[in-house]
Amino acid sequence: MVNSNQHAALETLPTDEPHEFQIMKNASFISIPNFAFALSVLCLIFSGTATAQIFKTDVTPLIDTACLHCHDSSSETGLNFEDLDYDLTDPNNFRKWTAVFDRAENGEMPPASEDRPDPDKLKFALTALKKELLSASVAKQSKAGRVSARRLTKTELRYTLQDLLLINSDVTSGVPDEVESGSFDTVGVNQRISAVHMESYLQAADEALNAAINLGRNPYRSVETTDFAHMQMWHDKPANLGGGITRKLKFGKGFVLFRDVDYVTTFRFRISTPGIHRISARVAAYQSKTPLTAKFIIKDQSGGARLVKAIDLQPGEPVEVVFDTFLKPGDRPYLTFDMEGVEPFTAINRDGGPKKYRGRGLAIMSQKIEGPLSDSWPNQSTSQFFKSELLNPNGSPNGPFKVAKTDKSPTERVQEIIARFAPRAFRRPVNKTEIQSFVDLAKPAIDEGRGFDDVIRVPLRSMLSSPQFLLFDEEAGTLDEFATANRLSYFLWKSLPDRELFEIAASGNLTKPDVLKQQVDRMLADKKSSRFVQDFLGQWLRLNKLNATSPDDGLYPEYDELLASAIPQETHLFFGELIKENLGLENLIDSKFTFLNRRLAKLYEIPGVDGQDFQKVDLPDDSPRGGVLTQAAILKTTANGTTTSPVMRGNFVLTNFLGTPPSPPPADIGSIEPDTRGKTTIREILDAHRDMASCAQCHREIDPPGFALESFDPIGGFRKHYRASGGESNFGGFNVKLPPKQGPPVDPSGVTSDGQTFSGIQDFKELLLDHKEQIANNFIAQLIMYSTGGEIEFADREEIKSILNRTAENGFPVRDIIHEVVQSKIFNRK
Repeated sequence: MVNSNQHAALETLPTDEPHEFQIMKNASFISIPNFAFALSVLCLIFSGTATAQIFKTDVTPLIDTACLHCHDSSSETGLNFEDLDYDLTDPNNFRKWTAVFDRAENGEMPPASEDRPDPDKLKFALTALKKELLSASVAKQSKAGRVSARRLTKTELRYTLQDLLLINSDVTSGVPDEVESGSFDTVGVNQRISAVHMESYLQAADEALNAAINLGRNPYRSVETTDFAHMQMWHDKPANLGGGITRKLKFGKGFVLFRDVDYVTTFRFRISTPGIHRISARVAAYQSKTPLTAKFIIKDQSGGARLVKAIDLQPGEPVEVVFDTFLKPGDRPYLTFDMEGVEPFTAINRDGGPKKYRGRGLAIMSQKIEGPLSDSWPNQSTSQFFKSELLNPNGSPNGPFKVAKTDKSPTERVQEIIARFAPRAFRRPVNKTEIQSFVDLAKPAIDEGRGFDDVIRVPLRSMLSSPQFLLFDEEAGTLDEFATANRLSYFLWKSLPDRELFEIAASGNLTKPDVLKQQVDRMLADKKSSRFVQDFLGQWLRLNKLNATSPDDGLYPEYDELLASAIPQETHLFFGELIKENLGLENLIDSKFTFLNRRLAKLYEIPGVDGQDFQKVDLPDDSPRGGVLTQAAILKTTANGTTTSPVMRGNFVLTNFLGTPPSPPPADIGSIEPDTRGKTTIREILDAHRDMASCAQCHREIDPPGFALESFDPIGGFRKHYRASGGESNFGGFNVKLPPKQGPPVDPSGVTSDGQTFSGIQDFKELLLDHKEQIANNFIAQLIMYSTGGEIEFADREEIKSILNRTAENGFPVRDIIHEVVQSKIFNRK
């Protein structure tokens, strides 16, 4: 969050810079065409005749003898050399020739069943083909750059508005989600924009300004509940509640909750204004000999619920729980506890009601909620625009306020505010002409005699939905200081540069290697770097799909909101530790540690982990855990909630982890199905697929990693047997699911496509360690794509290889790799 000192420093940025700092000042913002690609097609200078001659003399002889008999006009593989053009300015041609080069260089083609080509002829052809591909790729980048014009992603827009305007609200709920592309949402060529986007940007700007500019009364209020009189009505209704009020608590007067319900302990506080609120409660474990987990949950208007705080209460004296969380109108916080899968409904009735029930419960002595919290009123988000120009006509420090008149005209005051705000909003210096274009927008409102707080919203709204705000200002070639600051900040913080980064860019020193390194270390130490960790892992490892499926509660009754909340935190903290301690990438494959709380440790069957707060845990020597592939976040993401699929998990390992996605299936594969009659296990079904020639190659690659992960169920628990449904039983007119039964045994063994055998996950991780350079290469490529917004091109390969070589000696340390990426020519060029 940017503070007042940072804003003051930004006001010193120059505002009459030369033309090169301007972007699309008068552009009509309707769509984002693929500028880079169009320019490359129109302007690329490439000698087609020379290329054709080189292909004819150096490459074609190899194709004629080793490829053409399988890849001719009758081919069903999707590659027909008889029709493949030599023009490498055609993206489709370039893509196909690149695939030819890669598969031939890696020895994948010709397949092992065919005669091997003459080594000298192969080397000669590959050398010539590589030279032509590199030449074409370099020529394209030199003309148009490697990164297409790109805009702020939805995530970046959210954080930018929050940091720029000093607000806590997420005002981007109406902005369309990013289109699924199989790559990162930062990649410009995959981004889309439409009239719906533009409408949503205007709406987000309005909501952001409403949250930022508030001259009314201070909305802060506080409500504390200690008598629980409103809950007395439930005292004699154990079937509905399972709780009651009693004066016999040794802790004092309070209310005891015996069941996990959401309609009794709701905080009696109506959220009127969005903001940070403080929630507190005095609670204790009641009639419990073991730790009891209290849960604070927020229900929203849509009926959805989210866990915001969990704490283990040890048997004994009560504790005061205090924490801050963001709340918006319609949110309803309530307090409950984790029943750990034991429903006491029947026992409460059997014992004659809650007063006589001897089971465990949650004792609540007090509940309090206050907010929204603010250090001053008007708050900083409002004061940043009006400074000391606010009047307090009623004399109350809590307002309301109004904007005072000054000796300056409204137009002059608008100009001052826009001149202060524009460099921050556009993330670069601006000139007087550009400022004036937005000042002019306020004139009609001034002429109408509207209040100044309404007047200033007009140009601010326009700025926050303008191309200058939504698009990145990057020219082909080396990035200037401010473009570098933006690329770095949106890489590591998902938001605009702060005051320090702006000032260093203005000084012209940011692109100096030692300065850039110092800034990367500073930014990674900032709490805002957690945004990078969550967003990068969310897309690279598909953790943003973690909750796309809900586990079958009959098969996996232990899956609850506590576990759901804990699962992604392990992976986020684990990756953050790799960055913080500069640990090697082999830890992604296997590690001696992870991060657990009591709930996740219970799933992992690792003893000695107490509390709901996460802690670094050394893994037992015999644990199957270690590395990201055995973390519940990955295992749940690659399952459907009911069953696991070796194909889904195997494809994940190949595509996301190793960076070697399997070839797409033949076009007619959907019409060809193997005979799976009598097959009862997933392994038998996949064996039938491998027996078909059209399926065999892909399944030889995909299935083995998936088999190695079969020892883990859809929620990440380790298993030796599959689970089967236990069926249902009718109880009191309700169908109740019975505990699951033990199913057939799991077989996690397999043979890799190159003939290496493994008996389970530990053996397979040993095999993966032999491929850590390949995993590191993929990791570097993923970071480059994510941070620059451009797909990896042929011309980028040598730079990636250089980073790989410079970090190999120390085991590919993660922090060093981030530094290498930021210092690379790829990062510092459009």
